[in-house]
Amino acid sequence: MKNLWSAVSQSLKSGQPVLLATEVAGDCPGRSGLYGEEGNLLAGEDIGQREKDGLITAGATTLFQQWLWPRPGLVIFGGGHVAVPVAQIGTLLGFEVTVCDDRKEFANSLRFPQAQILAMDYEEAFDHLSLNSRHYIVIVTRGHIHDRACVIRALGTDAAYIGVIGSPKKARETTAWLLEQGFPLSQVQRVFSPIGLDINARTPAEIAVSILGEIIREKSSRPAPANIEEIAEALGTKADQKTWSLITIVSAQGSTPQGTGARMLVKTGGHTIGTVGGGLAEKMALDAALQVMDTRVPRLLEYRLDNTVAAQEGMVCGGKMTIFIQPIQ
Repeated sequence: MKNLWSAVSQSLKSGQPVLLATEVAGDCPGRSGLYGEEGNLLAGEDIGQREKDGLITAGATTLFQQWLWPRPGLVIFGGGHVAVPVAQIGTLLGFEVTVCDDRKEFANSLRFPQAQILAMDYEEAFDHLSLNSRHYIVIVTRGHIHDRACVIRALGTDAAYIGVIGSPKKARETTAWLLEQGFPLSQVQRVFSPIGLDINARTPAEIAVSILGEIIREKSSRPAPANIEEIAEALGTKADQKTWSLITIVSAQGSTPQGTGARMLVKTGGHTIGTVGGGLAEKMALDAALQVMDTRVPRLLEYRLDNTVAAQEGMVCGGKMTIFIQPIQ
């Protein structure tokens, strides 16, 4: 199991999504298999059905399969007035934010306290970064020349999103210029310009909202489970003599506090990473996880958070969720 989670950690750090299949009911609950994008087995046992996700029943065996996407990175080229709220909102949304500008008065930790800073030439910044499919690139430099230089380098990456600020006229000119440079239309069409959703944004903050709104829309097809990289790192480096519990929501219906795929790692002493909802739901799951840690026997549990229970506990959520708790030894 440790090798499997080490493989999860390594894949996510390199920007590669992986499919994790875990038996939650059957002869061997808890056994798992990890697969790459091409369907190749990376670690664990070959138990998965690569074309599916969610709960899968095959005879007397039930699997839970989930694509694990790496934490998204937001890379902003240009440290001007629009970049500041883009970085702020990106941080609030859970992005790992990097800001690049060749002017130290614009690229510094006082201006962007929440971001990694690269105060260097844009070409050098691209050489410094290892951009891949987990990255969302926002190009808001101070001029067309820098924008175009960044676009060319961005198109040479597997970035999930490339957005360039500018007017519709500038966008048309950039498209024509890229085609003249020999870029195929399929590559040119990767560029979102004018950047952002059309919401008649005017101020830097409004423009930032439109940019992040567009990025959220593009990112929605590849949601990254919260804390998955931290959980994978912890499990991949866990001492062999310790037993922990991993809680996974394998099904959620109605207004549950967390959705399918949310995970919480419970360490010795009740220390946790991640969440399955907080409040009553998480308290019940945590109590069960501590029992699993002692017995080392996996459990599949269903919790019904109906309106009566929710009202009594002061909760705003209801619904039903099924959780799988497995000992990690």
